[in-house]
Amino acid sequence: MKQKLGKGLDVLLQNIPESTNDTAGITTLKIDIIKPNRYQPRKVFDEDKLNSLAESIKANGIIQPIIVTKRDDTDYELIAGERRLEAAKLAGHERVPVIIRSVSRREQLQYAIIENIQREQLNPIEEAFAFKMMIDDFNYTHEQLAEAMGKSRSAITNTLRLLKLTPEVQQMVSNGELSGSQARSVVVLPANEQLAFAEKIKSEGLSVRDVEELAKEKKGNSNKVPKSKTIHYRNFESQLKERYNTTVQVTETAGKGKVVFHYKTKEGLEQLLRQFNK
Repeated sequence: MKQKLGKGLDVLLQNIPESTNDTAGITTLKIDIIKPNRYQPRKVFDEDKLNSLAESIKANGIIQPIIVTKRDDTDYELIAGERRLEAAKLAGHERVPVIIRSVSRREQLQYAIIENIQREQLNPIEEAFAFKMMIDDFNYTHEQLAEAMGKSRSAITNTLRLLKLTPEVQQMVSNGELSGSQARSVVVLPANEQLAFAEKIKSEGLSVRDVEELAKEKKGNSNKVPKSKTIHYRNFESQLKERYNTTVQVTETAGKGKVVFHYKTKEGLEQLLRQFNK
């Protein structure tokens, strides 16, 4: 049975003091010999937060050491503390306090993932790629990942499904234009429909519930409505949306159809009813 990652990170970082000293296994290294963690799952950094951390390091130094492992005679590789390392560079430091640990490649990936997840620093796409790496490179099953990450199996599976999004939609998720919950509804659609639907979610500010309902309807009708009719119905939707100032869905199956008006508040419903009665 695999050890839970959270517990593993605690073991790695246990007994680290809040200041550096020679008797606690802490030393300093030149920044230029510390290589990035090849398994680092985070690809996007918040520049404002990084600059703020750099200012703090200028004023107070690095309170918690960076964790590294020795890879060859001259270089070290980062295990944990990437934000502190990058901020130290911005602060103009040439050396940083480090603790050197001997870890396997597997442990290196695990610690990098759990450090980011515990601090909520991974976006949903980064998290999905990290989980995929654990499956592809280290043969984790979904069940084993769920146990290790302290998540449900369905949460792991749903996160991995985000990798079925088109690259354009994945970028929207990474940028925060689309939430992970919204994206999970987009992924059920054919690839050629995902971007348009994602942009609709963004432009209209649709709630997760609205997105789920619309995605179900789109999926159910994607193979039943000819493309020419779909364009025809979209024109109706646009006209109704403009007239009633709300999201409208027009669908047809086997010659029968329905028109669905969406509202977000009780006041919105009352406004719709007034317009219908005019």
